[in-house]
Amino acid sequence: MNRPNSLMKRAVLILVLVAALAALAGCSRGRRYEDVPMDAAWAKIMDKFNDGKYLDAADRLEIFLINHAGSSLSDSAQFILGECHFEMKEYIIAASEYQQLFVQYPQSTLAPEAEFKMAVSFRKLSPKYSLDQEFTQKAIDTFQLFIEDFPNSPLVGEATESIQELREKLAHKEFFNGLLYLKMDEYSSARIYFDLVLNNYYDTSYAPKAQYNVGVSYQDQKEWQEAMAAYTTFLDKFGEHDLAELALSRMNDCRERLATTDRRERAKGMLQPAGEMEEDSGLTGS
Repeated sequence: MNRPNSLMKRAVLILVLVAALAALAGCSRGRRYEDVPMDAAWAKIMDKFNDGKYLDAADRLEIFLINHAGSSLSDSAQFILGECHFEMKEYIIAASEYQQLFVQYPQSTLAPEAEFKMAVSFRKLSPKYSLDQEFTQKAIDTFQLFIEDFPNSPLVGEATESIQELREKLAHKEFFNGLLYLKMDEYSSARIYFDLVLNNYYDTSYAPKAQYNVGVSYQDQKEWQEAMAAYTTFLDKFGEHDLAELALSRMNDCRERLATTDRRERAKGMLQPAGEMEEDSGLTGS
């Protein structure tokens, strides 16, 4: 009996809620797009940013860039937008915003710093050496582009140091893979990774370790000549390294084992019956 009245009340309540939400949305849009002078809007944004209210500042900057597109503050707004996301540790978004600046405003005085901060954002995303290094490589590439684009920037020194630091991480990954294969007695596979370090990351701290372990891999295989050659290369290139004494000791051990092997081979030849020696040398007829 009361069902029609109940449905009517529910319908009225829904309409009231919808109207209220619409009113709120309208008020919100009014606040977001209200006609505020550019200088006043910018001052408010910077107040929010300096107070650490980065989300609020970013929201206002999005609107500022729409309302004041092409203004004298557009490049600054784009840069601060990137800074907001950077401070919120949203590094992928930050990198994108920095990129927008030096793509849209290449002549801006903020372009060098924007490209640099893009590289820094990728560096922040670089994980530990054992994980995928996509962002590490992106950081290196972007720092390198920055150095090429702005060779006179005071930030070049920091960019160069960052590249070296990131290359150390890439070298660590390849070296670690080589050690894993070495421990599994997969010597050829281990040397593939050690060679990657030597060829691609020769200027890192892992190059001497890689060269040393090339020798170890051959020595474990009882390939004495190859091991001696690897240790000799190590001593020639990295004679002052902490592993030099151990490399010399291992090389001498290989030399002794090789000499022992040679003596055994000669002794075996001397003890071999004359007929077998002639047969082996191909001097006997068939």
